[in-house]
Amino acid sequence: MQLTWDQVFAWRLGQQFVAPPTEPPVPEVVDRLCGVLAQATSLADLAVALRRRAAEPDAVVCELNSGTVAAALGRDLASVRVE
Repeated sequence: MQLTWDQVFAWRLGQQFVAPPTEPPVPEVVDRLCGVLAQATSLADLAVALRRRAAEPDAVVCELNSGTVAAALGRDLASVRVE
């Protein structure tokens, strides 16, 4: 199988929910990305909002408060999905 760089790039954008616009729930975005950089919750919200058709203010904070994602401290703070 041969792939062009455009095909590979399109696949990767789809895998990371960047293109085409979709409506995945916040925990699915966090799960697909294996965490979201969250040195500030506004940065995590921005990372998630860029991957969703309709951005919701404080979407990551709401998920953190409900317990569907959790903050994990490593070298950087990241939001990780909780099952």
